[in-house]
Amino acid sequence: MSQEVQNDYAIFKVEQGIMHFTYKNGVELDLTAAMEVVSDRIKAQGNESFRVICDIRGLKSVNKEARDYLAKQGSQQVDAVALIVGSPARKVMSNFYLAVNKPDVPTKLFISHQEAMEFLQNL
Repeated sequence: MSQEVQNDYAIFKVEQGIMHFTYKNGVELDLTAAMEVVSDRIKAQGNESFRVICDIRGLKSVNKEARDYLAKQGSQQVDAVALIVGSPARKVMSNFYLAVNKPDVPTKLFISHQEAMEFLQNL
């Protein structure tokens, strides 16, 4: 996958063997939206698995059902995830999510894109 793919919620593109996944600004994610995001990402990937940088700074809200779904089914065809959260306060809240939902793949939070890239490149 070399071209950019998007839906109503996110934009994703593979560069240097890493899936760059960015939620659009103001997105409110419920279970239906989360299922669409995962389905579209998997279709775009074909049979390949990727390490993923997921920029969640644009998310306005994510309900519990969507969080639960993303923590498990959202890990399909994913080797590891670096979440870009954008601020120390959001990092604290997101760490709570990771502790409760326990994603199936290595997942770590970052404030900057550069730190996220370094994490995934060193796996």
